[in-house]
Amino acid sequence: MEKSEKSGSVIAKAREKYSEVVALRAAMQAIPYVGSSLDTLLAGKAAQIHLERVENFASELHRRMERVEHAATNLEDEAFSDLIITTFEKVARARSAEKRSRFARIISRQVAEGQKWEEPENAVRLLGELEDIHVEVLSVALAAPPLEKVFEGLRVISIASSPIRDDGGKGPLALAETLPQYGMPALRMACAELLAKGLLHDEGIGRWDTGSMQYFVPTELADWFAGWIAEPERR
Repeated sequence: MEKSEKSGSVIAKAREKYSEVVALRAAMQAIPYVGSSLDTLLAGKAAQIHLERVENFASELHRRMERVEHAATNLEDEAFSDLIITTFEKVARARSAEKRSRFARIISRQVAEGQKWEEPENAVRLLGELEDIHVEVLSVALAAPPLEKVFEGLRVISIASSPIRDDGGKGPLALAETLPQYGMPALRMACAELLAKGLLHDEGIGRWDTGSMQYFVPTELADWFAGWIAEPERR
């Protein structure tokens, strides 16, 4: 909780500093339509929201750490301090409670297992760049059953309007059906972003004259990342 208190102090100072700049506040309030809302956010509301997110993360981390039998990592290492500070910065910008919970999973796993520092650092950085939709698409891809014949045993998901199917009627998991809460533009963008980060591979090119950006398979990086943000198995 000491880190949470320190973060709260920094946020409070930033809020106080803004409130004291009268000219800036007056200019901000003068902006048509959105001025008063922006002033409210900068003067306190945004800082309070960030602080509440950090406190929520701290509570979640506390709950998880109670299940850790012993610390397998060096908590006095500067790398641990850097990891925590970076995590707090990303947590403060995470609107989703589930995303904040994933950050807590990474930290608790590192404490329990003592992996090389670049492992949790990379996991935290990658998670910070992803939203819930990305993680949900990855989860579907990783859980997809292997397809034989045309896809040679690969786990495949698709955003094609009419996905390829074999003689038995088996085909890739259609994201639009598996994740109906998202529209096709959002799913297409999520797949493109996951592809850019190396978490998905475009598997459609060269298979039955299919085009690009229609069929995807999870990569080894996706399996690695999923291991860091997964819920630990109950013993």
